[in-house]
Amino acid sequence: MEQINRRDLIKTGISAGLIAASGITNTKSHAALKPSSKPPNILWIMMDDARADALGCYGKPWARTPNMDRLAAQGIRFAAAVVQNPVCVPSRTSMKTSHYCSTCGITAMGNPPAVKPAYMKNAKPDLPNLLNAWKNIGIAPVNVGKTHAFQNDWLQKGDAPALVDFLAKPKGPEGKKKFDEAEDFDYRPVNIKTHRWMIGGIVPYAPEDTQTWRLGDLGVKALEELAAKDDPFFLRVSFHAPHVPCRVPKQYFIDPDKIDLPLPTEEELKSKPRFEREQLRIYAGGLDLTAQQIGICRGTYYGMVSLVDAQVARLIKTLKQTAKLDNTIIVINSDQGFQLGEHGLWKKRVLYDQNVCVPFILSCPAMLPQGKVIEQPVEMIDFIPTLMDLTGLDIPENIPGRSLMPLITGRTKQWKRAVFCEIDHSGSMYDELRKNSGRRVMVRTAQWKLIYFMDERAEDKDGALYNLKLDPQEKTNLYGDPKYAHTITRLEKLAEKWDRNRQT
Repeated sequence: MEQINRRDLIKTGISAGLIAASGITNTKSHAALKPSSKPPNILWIMMDDARADALGCYGKPWARTPNMDRLAAQGIRFAAAVVQNPVCVPSRTSMKTSHYCSTCGITAMGNPPAVKPAYMKNAKPDLPNLLNAWKNIGIAPVNVGKTHAFQNDWLQKGDAPALVDFLAKPKGPEGKKKFDEAEDFDYRPVNIKTHRWMIGGIVPYAPEDTQTWRLGDLGVKALEELAAKDDPFFLRVSFHAPHVPCRVPKQYFIDPDKIDLPLPTEEELKSKPRFEREQLRIYAGGLDLTAQQIGICRGTYYGMVSLVDAQVARLIKTLKQTAKLDNTIIVINSDQGFQLGEHGLWKKRVLYDQNVCVPFILSCPAMLPQGKVIEQPVEMIDFIPTLMDLTGLDIPENIPGRSLMPLITGRTKQWKRAVFCEIDHSGSMYDELRKNSGRRVMVRTAQWKLIYFMDERAEDKDGALYNLKLDPQEKTNLYGDPKYAHTITRLEKLAEKWDRNRQT
């Protein structure tokens, strides 16, 4: 048999079995490439703390994201894409291994819990990074911007520093110079009460000076360099926005009067679980802010995502100019969402849909349907297996994540009965969350969401139950109503089965 070198292998798209070097058991791709075709390029655009409705295509008319909306119209939009943890590092680790966070052994960001929980006994901290499958066919994944999780596995192409710190103060000589040179401007920074993070404010510099725009510069440069070669590429442009410090140039600030989101009330908070009324309220309390401050923060947040959208336009333009658009899979997603004062809470580490549902768009008109919306809830552990499928790579058999291609192509309408998210507050970096807590689990179906402590260390389950069909804003907690005891039991059994299966 004639020997095939690595370059020829890439050009013919023959990838089966090459992932074996990573020690993972394989199964065949659903969408294997034709022997004569190249693997597609991948452009993964990732945000940090972007909730789904930060994009206009998810239904909020004040969200100014025409370029990402256009990609959704040209591809697939997942209406309910659920992350497996509402914090950066655990979520990204889960996404890249295609395992649940408790299997990876990373369920929080902070310090080890005082008492090791039983659910961690079978944790596997050395699970492989699925992105290395592309390395095995000669396509080294390249990253611009934020990394988190398996940082050494990326070929790094730089990052851009912020000009303000988490407390809203100018950062570094350049940041201080911008503030000193600015004429009178309406900064209006808003800081959360307990930890003083900057969660809103207008800053006195041009869009081109922002961290987001400068990351766009690096992304365009990396894309041009990769496109100049004849080989397929995998580029992730990973933005820090709209993560704190939340700030935006005035040109991108969105008028709060156009943002129609509910204001938090003491009355609603009374029905919520103890952990939300007490510990989470201390950690990030929306009820500590005035209505005007909340408006500033919301206008800032949506404006930051609009600024990312401007960079998406630049990246798409570069693909067109380099004639790479037709053979490039474009992905838009995030690691978790963000509370904007709903339910009296700010930021993350909670299990409302604003926090666990992220934008998820796949676009490649040559390979994927156009204008399709998947309503079934999916998990972000399914993301990388789907990319592997589209690339013609074999998908590991021993991961819980699944390729979404059967759902995308309509070969199946039945998907997972439920999706799951978890966070262990006993391992938090914030003391107020560590006390009298543990692993909090969410089980979510198309209609129901159950949240409770699934941990022997917690004194009680401290649960919440929401009917998402009748109460999509998750305002009315039904957990204490005896009429729903059967529903709670059924959902708990789903969670218990999930917990057993993920350990095998």
